[in-house]
Amino acid sequence: MKYKSAIVPVLLLTRTVFAVDICVSPNESIPDNGSAAVVPIFISAANNEVIDSVSLDLILNHEWVGDLHIQLRSPSGTTITLLDRPGIPSTGFPGPFGCGGHDIICTFTDIAVIPAESVCSTTDSPVIAGLVIPSQPMDTFHGEIVDGTWELIVNDMSPYDSGEIVQVCLTISTDTLCTADLNNDGDLNFFDVSAFLSAFSNNDPIADFNNDGDYNFFDISVFLAAFTGGC
Repeated sequence: MKYKSAIVPVLLLTRTVFAVDICVSPNESIPDNGSAAVVPIFISAANNEVIDSVSLDLILNHEWVGDLHIQLRSPSGTTITLLDRPGIPSTGFPGPFGCGGHDIICTFTDIAVIPAESVCSTTDSPVIAGLVIPSQPMDTFHGEIVDGTWELIVNDMSPYDSGEIVQVCLTISTDTLCTADLNNDGDLNFFDVSAFLSAFSNNDPIADFNNDGDYNFFDISVFLAAFTGGC
């Protein structure tokens, strides 16, 4: 496993952008005929880090990519489809069994211009390569918590041909939430202090700053530290 975490010097209003890049090399066989191969990708991040953008690099060997249904699931449980049996349903080409090309070495990203579903060749190998648009947008994950276990889920929907997941790299840019900005106006001032004190006196969950289920001095301390630290 490879892990990199670096601060990128970009300021978005009151938030700082981070970059997380995780690679795993499972070399995992993909079961035939519908059973899923699941590759976990563990990411450790602060509770206030939320997703700005996501891309996924994939190296996958398979003798008939038209058999493959590939998904990505976030720690929050949100699941999107990256590839859904290219060439099926058939529109005349390549035929009723989908795209018969070999192998995938590509990056699924919303900034690509070519849909992964539209790529098929009987001669190119890998048949899906370069930057490609996933079947469902990566932007679906925007705003979710980064921390936790991500999963790449690969199904081979046919009893014929076989394949292997060689490497998966997940790249995420994140925003750090300004937790002390309780009124969400982009500034830290008296109104945020007032909002915290009101929530604290009413045992409102937004005042549970240390996430222990209690409302006490420790929440006040964490809030004041966040307020003093700025955004």
